[in-house]
Amino acid sequence: MEAQHDVRVRRGRRSDLPRVHALLSTSAGPRRERFDRRTLASLAGDVYVAEDAAGAIVGVVSVAYLRSLGEGRFAAVLDAARAAADSPSLLDRLIAFAEARARRRGCPRLAARLGPDDRALRTALESRGYRTSDLLVGDIGEAG
Repeated sequence: MEAQHDVRVRRGRRSDLPRVHALLSTSAGPRRERFDRRTLASLAGDVYVAEDAAGAIVGVVSVAYLRSLGEGRFAAVLDAARAAADSPSLLDRLIAFAEARARRRGCPRLAARLGPDDRALRTALESRGYRTSDLLVGDIGEAG
């Protein structure tokens, strides 16, 4: 059983990065660490963590903002949202938080980037009324 009142959502900090990577199952390296530090400092995105009463990070949500020439305003993309396995309703709370942040930035909608293993996120988004839309993705390789 979850104790949602014992979880607070706060802006992510550099010291959170190792725990965020553990929650997201991603790895860090020299280039990644620099990228992540810049991401946390950038106004082009929001990174927030959910922290329990003991100080453990039990969730993360990241929203990226871009200027959309096609829409004539900012567009918001839910880049990542993950909650600890024993906190499924926290994921819904993090999505609602991301929606509120995007609304405050003037974004009329929030698109979500899902990986093939993001079943919990897909389920949470669909339960909130999100629908599938076309997005074509091509692997173009990294800049050398």
